[in-house]
Amino acid sequence: MAEPKNLTTKEVAILLNCSESLVRRQDMKKKLGAFYIAKRALRFPEDKVDAYINLQKKQSSENASEEAAAVKNTHCRKKLHSKFNLF
Repeated sequence: MAEPKNLTTKEVAILLNCSESLVRRQDMKKKLGAFYIAKRALRFPEDKVDAYINLQKKQSSENASEEAAAVKNTHCRKKLHSKFNLF
């Protein structure tokens, strides 16, 4: 069985399209399951990084649908406001 691949900070930053310093932040290290293999050598399990990316994509699509519904509701409110002088 193949060992799980561990990614460097630079590789994760490229995958996430962000800076290395953002990847090294304490909250990101926790979310991505980071661990040290030496005093300064930080590694990230590839499966945890992939799971984080998939979660972000899912949340992004959910937020987009919620925003679309909010825009639709705003549009309906504007119609009511102009027609009945409500709000």
